Amino acid sequence: MVRPVSRKLEGSAVKTVAKVLDILEHLGTIGRPATVSEVAMTTGINVSTAHRLLQTLARRHYIEQNQETRAYALGPRLFELGSAYARNMDLVGISRPFIEQLRDATGETVHLAILSDREVVEVCTATGSQTVTVSRGTGRRDPASCTATGKVMLAFLTAAELQHFFAAGPLPAATPRSITDPALFAAELARVRGNGFALDEQELSDDVCCVGAPIRNGPDRVIAAVSVAMPKARFRQDKVPEWTRLLVETAERISSVIRLSSAG
Repeated sequence: MVRPVSRKLEGSAVKTVAKVLDILEHLGTIGRPATVSEVAMTTGINVSTAHRLLQTLARRHYIEQNQETRAYALGPRLFELGSAYARNMDLVGISRPFIEQLRDATGETVHLAILSDREVVEVCTATGSQTVTVSRGTGRRDPASCTATGKVMLAFLTAAELQHFFAAGPLPAATPRSITDPALFAAELARVRGNGFALDEQELSDDVCCVGAPIRNGPDRVIAAVSVAMPKARFRQDKVPEWTRLLVETAERISSVIRLSSAG
């Protein structure tokens, strides 16, 4: 039986998060290392709590401690997160004209998504011109294993990353057609790797089908995926080769621009 979190515990957790953010914002604002006592005094956190939070942040590399002065400064993990945010913004800016061209060529909705843990996050959408369209909304998160974009990105993970994905828990069943058996899903990912594209045939939504293709960065690692989505009534197997060709061409064009941008 799962017991609900009490309001007292929830409030305590929120306060702890606020204290952590106060510490990070203080270190970012002053632009130099600060001691425990300075952090405590400036943020209003007692010294023992400040020390505990600083040590936790240091272990996760969000901050670093100078072993001689014992002072703390922002760490490399924050830089990595900031770089990831910047890359995603560049990805959207680069991709938008291409996904709009793909939308115009197919008449269907085109989605651009990235992988976040075991979910896909839609970061850009070009809504189709049909009377009935499929548009789930920018910022929406869905189970990666139930989507064409998710399958494409999962298929090109390293063996260690894929093992971690499977070990994190059972595969969700968004619809009766979702693949929930790990062995069957591993076989599905092998097919995606071989084909270079993925299909979602009513695996996320009962009346929606998608075709997805991977977007790669400079080192040729898959960093995102683009898909064409449509109601089941307009999904035809004989059209898959054409959709796939257009998708792969679009993904390759986006990938080429990203490589050039990274090289510059």
